[in-house]
Amino acid sequence: MPTSVSFRAADRTRQGFTLLELLIVLALLAMVTALVVPRMERTYQAIAGSGERDEVHRQLERLPRIARSEGRRIDIAEGDVNALAAHLALPDGWVVTPLEAIRVEANGLCRGSVLRVQGRGASEDVELLAPACGVARAP
Repeated sequence: MPTSVSFRAADRTRQGFTLLELLIVLALLAMVTALVVPRMERTYQAIAGSGERDEVHRQLERLPRIARSEGRRIDIAEGDVNALAAHLALPDGWVVTPLEAIRVEANGLCRGSVLRVQGRGASEDVELLAPACGVARAP
């Protein structure tokens, strides 16, 4: 039976990572994060803009219900942004400009029209479809 214990390098088991290994992993994570974060922000902005654009379309589709509930015809002249905004609850920063006159009868029938929807740096022309003011992309 031995009375002393000697230390041998071969018997030593590795307990953790070296500082250099940890620094390399942290540097790699920082580089990946720097690549991913800007794309995630653009993706978030695109999703938010899409949701707001859909809300603008829903507001436009409400025009027949507004005319029926008020019991009077809605007439909006070409280019009259303020008159149209008075009937709609648009998200902040969004503007709808009538490119043609809009007429919604008191019974909810809608005459077709073309509008320009602008917001979040995007602009699109949409068409109000007769007879129910459905919204579609303008040709």
